[in-house]
Parts: sequence; structure tokens; C-alpha cells
Amino acid sequence: MENQIVYLFLFFIFIITMTGGWIPTLKPWSQKAFRMLISFCAGILLGAVFFHMVPEISPILGRKMGFPIMLGFLGIYVMEKFIMVHPCEEGACDYHKIGLAAYIGIGFHSILDGVAIGAGNVLNISLVILLAVTIHKFPAALALSSILIKGGEYSRQKILVSMFIFALATPIGALISMNVMDHLSPDPIGFALGISAGTFLYISIGDLLPTVHEEDEKKNLNLLLLFAGLLVMFLSMGLEG
Repeated sequence: MENQIVYLFLFFIFIITMTGGWIPTLKPWSQKAFRMLISFCAGILLGAVFFHMVPEISPILGRKMGFPIMLGFLGIYVMEKFIMVHPCEEGACDYHKIGLAAYIGIGFHSILDGVAIGAGNVLNISLVILLAVTIHKFPAALALSSILIKGGEYSRQKILVSMFIFALATPIGALISMNVMDHLSPDPIGFALGISAGTFLYISIGDLLPTVHEEDEKKNLNLLLLFAGLLVMFLSMGLEG
């Protein structure tokens, strides 16, 4: 994939993340609308893992493929549940204080998103990874900004500055990894993509999927949107190459 197109997508990721962080400062989203968006995102991330990332790294890593995926999965799990205060199902819970540890954790995952883009660029699946990251960043920013607003401890200006830093993490991670990975052999690139696949898998299963079957009169629509996200990633298999 041409670097110029990747740079354009990275700029778009920055814009859409900032938009997600800016919207709650104007008007909060309803929980029903939020759950529908999250359900679609869960399908996008699951589809990215199983239709694109795993098939791409399996020829490179072979039987060793499970280790980086498990590392990414458990890394995000430990970080969210034991190190930082997690924003419960991407914003579907009451207010929790988010301190420095939370920002470090969320920022680290954003950098891993950038690493996935860099690895995908080398392995010619960058467009697919970009799609998954872009769609995921909007609700992540929406949730983070909403929780900060619920806390009442941050001014609108401080929230927007925080979201600006958050929005920069993925593009910076992608730019660094693209330059580094261009000079690496396939094994470390596949390992990095495996770690990113593990983080995508945890975010979709641990954070997003619980919203699909919550007690809600629209949960059947949520399930339909989950499959719609999977279908988008299945159809996008033709974009590889």
C-alpha cells in the first residue's frame, strides 16, 4: 500500500478520534445508539482478527503464532483490570475516576494500534487494519470523553487537550513502526501483528461484545449489527494484496 494513502488515513484517524472526543462535550449520546455502534465495532474487530490478521501471520510464525496473540490478549487484560481503572464496556457504566495509569494504559493500546498499521503496511493488509482501527477509535474516544465529563473534574478545554494527545498516539505509533519495520525480517513483523491481533481480540470480546446482549429491546438489532461488521471485514478480504 502506498505510504501517501496510509498518511491520509492516519490523518483521518486523528480527525475521527478528535470528533469522537469532541461530541460528548456538546451533547451526550443515548445508551441505545451507543450500544448499536459498539456492536458494529465488535464485528469489525473480530473480522479483522480472524479474516485478515491470523491468516496473514500463520504462514510466518506457524505453530508459534499463538504466543504473540496470547501476549497481546493478556497484556491488555492485565493492564485494564489490574493496572488502570477501565471505562467499563466503552462507556456503558457509571463514572469511574481515570488517573495517570488509565491514560498510560489507553495510550499504550493506541500505540499498539499504530504498530498494527505499520506491520499491516509491510504485509500488504494495511487498508484492512486501518479500517478496523479507524472504526474502533471513534467509540473509544467517545467513551473516554464521556467519562471525563461525568467526573466533573475536568474543564471542556482540558478534556479536548487530553483527547488531542490521545488522537496523536496511533498516528505516531504507526509512523514509527512503518519506518522501523521496513528494515525487519518477516518474523518480528508477524510477531508485532500477532500482539496487535491479541489486543483486538480482547477489546472485542472483553469490552465490546457484552453490549450486544445487554437487556435492551434493541438487542436483536445489536446482534444484526455485529454480523454486519463481520460481513464488512469478510468482504474486504478482496482488498488484500
